[in-house]
Amino acid sequence: MPELSVNKSENLKIMKKSLLLLAVILFTLCNNTFAAPLKQGDGKYLITTTQQLNDPVYAQKIEDFYATGEEGTFTGKNDVPIYYKIFRQPGKEKGAILISSGRTEGALKYKEVIYDLFNNGYSVYIHDHRGQGLSGRMAKDPEMGYVDNFQYYIDDMKYFYDTYLKPDKHQKIFLLSHSLGGAIAMSYLEQYPGDFDAASFSSPMLGLASYICPLAHILYTKTPKYAPGQTGYHRDSSSFATNSVTGSEVRFHRATEAYRLQPEARLGGATVQWLKESCDHMKAVSKNISKIETPFILFAAENETVVNHKTETKFVAKAQKLGKDCNIFPIGDAQHELLMEKDPQRTDVMTKTLDFFGKY
Repeated sequence: MPELSVNKSENLKIMKKSLLLLAVILFTLCNNTFAAPLKQGDGKYLITTTQQLNDPVYAQKIEDFYATGEEGTFTGKNDVPIYYKIFRQPGKEKGAILISSGRTEGALKYKEVIYDLFNNGYSVYIHDHRGQGLSGRMAKDPEMGYVDNFQYYIDDMKYFYDTYLKPDKHQKIFLLSHSLGGAIAMSYLEQYPGDFDAASFSSPMLGLASYICPLAHILYTKTPKYAPGQTGYHRDSSSFATNSVTGSEVRFHRATEAYRLQPEARLGGATVQWLKESCDHMKAVSKNISKIETPFILFAAENETVVNHKTETKFVAKAQKLGKDCNIFPIGDAQHELLMEKDPQRTDVMTKTLDFFGKY
């Protein structure tokens, strides 16, 4: 019996040491796992995830980084003040990226995109298009989506490029655009084919539903007025379930919160004048594809409800027939805002974009 008692005591000591060793190993593994940045896809790029956005510490890092950007305004066409933000790499960079955002959007909404692009080695430049974001408004009602001349969008971008990007002498300069920003960007490539090394388009506004343009021309007057069914800004956090632009709830709420904190940046529905100007310009863009020399890729959302998906396909097909270096990528189970979509879709778009820019 005494022998058995000794063996039992020794066994308990061994078990305690083993459990202690196991605890140390698990603690080390857990710390290493959470300390490492989360990556998606093949791990080539640092791309923010929903899990990270739901972490208050990580979300605050994005806010803190955004606050470090250089901000200012310049005078656009017809003396309209144009707001901008610049995030320059402190050392060696892969190049610079100019972002051309969509209708109703501004730099505020692109904090996560800017953060990801910067963390992958790019300097980032973004300006709020006239009539939206923190740029000047031309209508008495600041929530009206209005522009008196679509060409002014391109003129503003050219001034921003020549005054802020060009003097920094980047070895490579790329263009990333979304929706309305895509229509502006495509026209820019046609008018200034030598400015960018490559371009990426997210759901570009190259066409709208077939009835919209004829209706806009019928209803057109010089006095700004909302198009039928359009109103002032009314988006709130409770409307995610009925929204038709993104399947990412956390990104939807982040955008809503950004405009709640800075209501002067928000924008409501489109005016008849904006639609008429946009329709006329989209027609001109389609006629001038032959002038494009910049390689580009285009991403089209499967569940698109804002722009005309068929027009995107026809545009790329025509460009390819003319010998342009371009391609289109359909994104499955995705809505209009591909740069603000669910992780799998957004990561796919970001990864393909960075891969594409890396080739030039």
